[in-house]
Amino acid sequence: MPLESAFPDAVSDRFGCLVIDRYVPLKPFELSGDATIRALLAELRLVYGVGERYTRQLSSEGYASIVDLTDHPRWGDASAALLAAWGNPLDPQAVYRSLARWLPSSDPLHLRSLALLPIDGLRFFDLETLGLGGSPIVLAAVGRFADDGFVVRQTLAPSLAAEVGLIEQTATDLAEASALVTYNGKSFDWTILRERSAYYGLPLPEAPIHIDLLHHARRGLAGTLPDCHLGTVEAHVLGIERTNDLPSADVPVHYTEYLETGDATPLIPVVNHSRQDLVSLVALLDHLLRMDSDA
Repeated sequence: MPLESAFPDAVSDRFGCLVIDRYVPLKPFELSGDATIRALLAELRLVYGVGERYTRQLSSEGYASIVDLTDHPRWGDASAALLAAWGNPLDPQAVYRSLARWLPSSDPLHLRSLALLPIDGLRFFDLETLGLGGSPIVLAAVGRFADDGFVVRQTLAPSLAAEVGLIEQTATDLAEASALVTYNGKSFDWTILRERSAYYGLPLPEAPIHIDLLHHARRGLAGTLPDCHLGTVEAHVLGIERTNDLPSADVPVHYTEYLETGDATPLIPVVNHSRQDLVSLVALLDHLLRMDSDA
């Protein structure tokens, strides 16, 4: 089966890659910006020098928020400096830097801070490669909310030589992202994209706000699951059952078979697997947000 028959809706981009767009009828999740701001201001650990050590003491003394703390003889200047850095309205990048500096990446405030961003600026991101670090990228998927639904754009390299074009197309798709949402993306997908960009001498993508849902799944679900693989979370938590799914570990075998035979049939389950990964990320993010709001 040739590529054009395997993916009849695909179009060739200017880099020679196949671009496959698919609309998925998913409703955007809802977040309260006001509640998020209150939660951020109540987190005294974000003030330089406070940490866990002094938070309880300050709370017992009646300091319920960072705003209250601006009157404190010891922490007032640091609190005022933090609020000035955040700005009014709050600058999401400045808030993210504070969260990344003082709180673990699994803290619920990282998730809730997405309320400070336009939802159509979020980019759900996933890669399929021919192995671990240093291996070529053969498929990139970027999902975004648009037109009352979710659009998944997948860029497929029809040859190993087309990888450089795939990277450039992916960088274009991520250029306007206000935040990335991934699953193990901080350790793998984002790192691989930067490594392969450097390999080709391409400009390295700038580090955006990055929410890695694996960290949050481990925090909220690890004690109830045999492991935190995305497939396990799908089956046990999200009620998603994949049929005839291709594990990511088998992607190199399928892509190599396509290269050797010219038959694109083995690529179909690769593309389907990648698309479902992004759809599952949306469902997982919604579940984690609901779980944290109910806690």
